[in-house]
Parts: sequence; C-alpha cells; structure tokens
Amino acid sequence: NKDVLPILQRNCQTCHRPGEIGPMSFLTYKDTRPYAKAIKVAVEKRVMPPWFADPAYGHFANDRTLSDATIKTLAAWADGGAVEGDDKDKPAPVAFQDGWSLKPDMVIEFPQDVSLPATGTINYKSILVEANFPEDVWVVAADLRPGNAAAVHHMRAIVRPPGSPWMKTAVPGVAYEAGDPEIGSQGEGADLLGKFNPGLGGQDFSTFDSAKFVPKGSDIVFSMHYTATGKPATDRSKLGLVFGKKPPKLRYYVSDGPTAFNLAIPAGDHNAEIVSEMTAQADT
Repeated sequence: NKDVLPILQRNCQTCHRPGEIGPMSFLTYKDTRPYAKAIKVAVEKRVMPPWFADPAYGHFANDRTLSDATIKTLAAWADGGAVEGDDKDKPAPVAFQDGWSLKPDMVIEFPQDVSLPATGTINYKSILVEANFPEDVWVVAADLRPGNAAAVHHMRAIVRPPGSPWMKTAVPGVAYEAGDPEIGSQGEGADLLGKFNPGLGGQDFSTFDSAKFVPKGSDIVFSMHYTATGKPATDRSKLGLVFGKKPPKLRYYVSDGPTAFNLAIPAGDHNAEIVSEMTAQADT
C-alpha cells in the first residue's frame, strides 16, 4: 500500500486492469499478490513495462523505463512475502475514464463488426467510416480504443478529407486488405489523427497552442493490424476526439510521406537503404 501500489498506478495499471491488454489486473492487492514473483522477474529483466528504445541514445518524453530504485523496491516486496501493508498508506485509486484516457466530445466507431480468423497472419486492413463532420473542427486530443484488446495489435485513425480519391469506391465498414484496388493511394491532405499501441493512451496535440484540423465533410479511415487469437473473433474499435474551444496558433499535422508506400526490404538484406523525401507545403 505504501511503496508498491503507487508504482503500479504510475507504471502498470494503464494496461493491467479489466478490459485492457494486460492479461491480469493490478488494481487491488488481492489481484496483484499472486503475481508478485512474476512482477519481480519481469522488471528485473526489463521486459515490463514494455519499452524498446536504447537508453544510451537520447531522451524520450514518454520513456516508460523503471529506475533502478523502483526495480529494487518491487523485488524487495516480492522477496519479503509481498505483504499488503497498512490500509491508511494506500493511495486513492486512479480514476480511469470508462476505458478512455480522456473525456471525448465525439466518438467514431466501426458501423459493424469486423470478422477475424482463428489462426494465420492477418494482413493490414483499412476500414472507411463515414464521420461526415458537419463543420470544420480543431482536435486537441484523441484516443483510440480497441473493441477486442486481445486481437488488436495496433491501429491508426487517418483523416480522409472531402473530395479525396482515396477509398473513393470503398464500402463504409468493410475491411479491405492491403493491396486491394478499392483502397487506392492515400494522396495529399490525409492526416494521422490518432493511434493505438498497448499502453500508449491518448495523444495530446495542444503543444505550442496547436491542434489537428479536420475539414467539414471529412471521413475517417482506420488502419488496423490484427493478431489471430486461436479462435474466430470480431472487433469493433472506436476513436474518441476532444475539440478545441478556439482556433489554435499552429496546425499539428503528420504526413506519412512517400516512405510508407515505398518501404520494401529485400529478404535477407540486413543493411537495405530506402531513400525518400517530401516537400513541405507550408512553413514548418
């Protein structure tokens, strides 16, 4: 309650709670106690929390690496019998927003379930959802929630501006596999509006008084990467948006650039080079 629970709240409960990607919950002592030794092993091997950047290169604002002192605390707790401690030392529970990491002003969801096979490799899927924004909006934060946390490996939500030829003939709600001619080329103007990776949480676009711009009449394309779970499954994921109260000073824009479509590494080539460039269309 005094030493370990605050660590779990800061570093673990984002994923390790009911409905999330973590296979067990760490919200309570009763839930966590059976996994004390496993927690010790995972943090000492630095496989949890998941973080793959080399600490010798640069600093990352969202670095999830545990300090040596934190790891020693968790190991000592496990070695000492994983005691609960005094109830008065227990911090207040973290208030999670019904699965969202933010309180959305608008939710955009698949219009129907996507069916997934039990086994095999599932190719990337693109799903057009007719959001039909009734007016221009500025988005200051976004969060993507998987409908099936066990099957969604990662996903992105991309703005499809009005008049775009991208997925022009696609049927809304249908999952098209990568390479399907119905998808076509993404083209100019498509902006990455949000993404999901386990433990990432929502994204904030308000740095330096900026925001994402979504033109009136835009739709959303969900780019989905699924993993087979061993049994037939379905998914209906969704996107939550928080709108700005006024126009920002800067537009926060992400372009995939041409590399996303040219990235083909020959099999067995451990040192392939792919050259790509893009031209900024505004001061950047």
